[in-house]
Amino acid sequence: MKVSDFFGRRVLDKKANEIGKVADMVIKPKEGIITTIIISTSDFGLTRKDIEIETADIDEVGDYLLLNVEKAELEVRGEIALKKEKIRLDIKK
Repeated sequence: MKVSDFFGRRVLDKKANEIGKVADMVIKPKEGIITTIIISTSDFGLTRKDIEIETADIDEVGDYLLLNVEKAELEVRGEIALKKEKIRLDIKK
């Protein structure tokens, strides 16, 4: 499977709730390994939030990316990452 085959693919959590679509990936070029996948969530263009997952969060790849975590857990991770980023920016000031 080529990396380009992932872009736009729908992502489902472990309860088969749709989270969003694959928007981007972080790849280690020398090793050819995907380290992080960026999922874009949106509500008909009104709001957009990106969620980062690691390859360990993926259970199956087919017509969809099926994750082994729930959407709520991913949202909590996202909030924690935002808080860490804010603290890091505050420290730099």
